[in-house]
Amino acid sequence: MRCQTCYAEAAPTTLDCAVCGTPKGAPAVIPGARTYRLTGVGRAASIVVGLVVVFDLLIALWPVVGGLLAERAMRDLDPDAITGAALVSALVELVSLVPLTAAGVLVIVWCFRARANLDAFPGAVPALRKGWAVAGWLVPVANLIVPARVMAGIARDSLWRSSTPALVRIWFGSWLLYLFVGQVRTLSDNQTFEALPTTLYGPDDYQLYVDYYSAALGPNLLVALLGVAAGVSLILLVTRVSAAQDTRIERGLPAVPVMPGMPMASA
Repeated sequence: MRCQTCYAEAAPTTLDCAVCGTPKGAPAVIPGARTYRLTGVGRAASIVVGLVVVFDLLIALWPVVGGLLAERAMRDLDPDAITGAALVSALVELVSLVPLTAAGVLVIVWCFRARANLDAFPGAVPALRKGWAVAGWLVPVANLIVPARVMAGIARDSLWRSSTPALVRIWFGSWLLYLFVGQVRTLSDNQTFEALPTTLYGPDDYQLYVDYYSAALGPNLLVALLGVAAGVSLILLVTRVSAAQDTRIERGLPAVPVMPGMPMASA
């Protein structure tokens, strides 16, 4: 008997398909169960996550521009260049909140739909209820663990893995490091910036700003690279799971009866 989910030939001695875990004889999708197509929201989430990564890289590389402006300000003894650099940096960080917020909403919507689809797939064994796909991101402390468990279950049951794919571990591990290192970096940077003189009297005061931007580049790049790892791995997960689930949903659609006079597709 051929599996209706993956089309593999099922061994006569097994109860479940050895490839995808679907019970023998079961359809790809439980008839009448509600399912969600993921490609659209998954593509939107991937694009916005990519924008977040781009903004992170721009913010990380800003000390290069800030350092050049600080050197010019020191050469010309012009404090306006220092002020302008700080204002542009604050503006970029403020604008970056827009794609970050949009990415958060889209990823949560995608996670909920991907987890809800598992309830319609025979053989899927999700560990957590679908409500946790939303609540897991919003509840303090739980959001350090639950999103990874939800994504692990989605990936296992969608991609037919017996264990959690490494991509899930890479994504959530780099995401947690991104949050922790980024928070430490922000606190340290704020303390350093607040200690800088607000009134500039001579080259020594300007040099403090040059040194500040020079020292900021390395830590900023570390945070950005962690963000790149988290963003790219999440995009890959969303893309692969979306394709796998949508393909399974397509296979679970009832066949359309051929009526007299209907054209037949040629091979």
